[in-house]
Amino acid sequence: MSIDLHNRRAIVTGAASGFGKAVTHELLRSGATVVATDVDTDGLARLTDEANSDALRTQRLDVGDATAWTALIADAGPFDLAILNAGVATHHIRPEGALPVLGLDTERYRTVMSANIDGVVFGTQAVLEHMTATGFGDIIVTASVAGLVPIAPDPVYGLTKHAVVGFVRSLASALDQHAEPLDIHISAICPGFADTAILPEDAKVNLQALGVELLTAERVAETMMRAIEERTNGAQWVVWGGYEDEQYAWNQIRPLIPTFVTGEQ
Repeated sequence: MSIDLHNRRAIVTGAASGFGKAVTHELLRSGATVVATDVDTDGLARLTDEANSDALRTQRLDVGDATAWTALIADAGPFDLAILNAGVATHHIRPEGALPVLGLDTERYRTVMSANIDGVVFGTQAVLEHMTATGFGDIIVTASVAGLVPIAPDPVYGLTKHAVVGFVRSLASALDQHAEPLDIHISAICPGFADTAILPEDAKVNLQALGVELLTAERVAETMMRAIEERTNGAQWVVWGGYEDEQYAWNQIRPLIPTFVTGEQ
């Protein structure tokens, strides 16, 4: 997708790989100045080499650290476009019929909550101060289909993504109701299963055996760019392999999800 983002300053979290890396390349091609962040500094170095662009700056950022966000904005901000993409899964998926929450390590649980929820809230707080001052901006948050339907194999991941979708919908309403008119939009990207590091390799094999088409990071990045262009406040963009992008409607999405994922019959 080709849109003109010259004169836009963007921040991307989770940019060292997957969706974040792919959308960073798209943003640069569209003319944006980009600050790409991650905790994976080796991955950021590879991104820098691949992009070979003066419009790209990389910086280590723990998205779950509010003080790190404050320092980043002071050093590299402000931004009128934020792609809040960083996230992790528990990778504590148990056999079908077992209870995945049993035995989940507390430290891993805190890591998932910090990246998936705190990172979105702290990131939004950090960029919104400038956006509200100017009255303009766009925030794109990576959620998941797991934020729209039950995900029996990983309920904690589902918890975080449901929280993200609820946050996006609620903040969109708050922006619409703001006392002063604001041209600020927030939307959620809700991918299905993707061929990225967040999905274990054995899960990829099992899903493909069931006929599920895994998404590429580039396909999801294209949807992010569409969301930036269309600026539909509160939208939840569903991206599913083999299907056109849709704004969320349960009766359209539910038949696509394997029953072992939702736990429903």
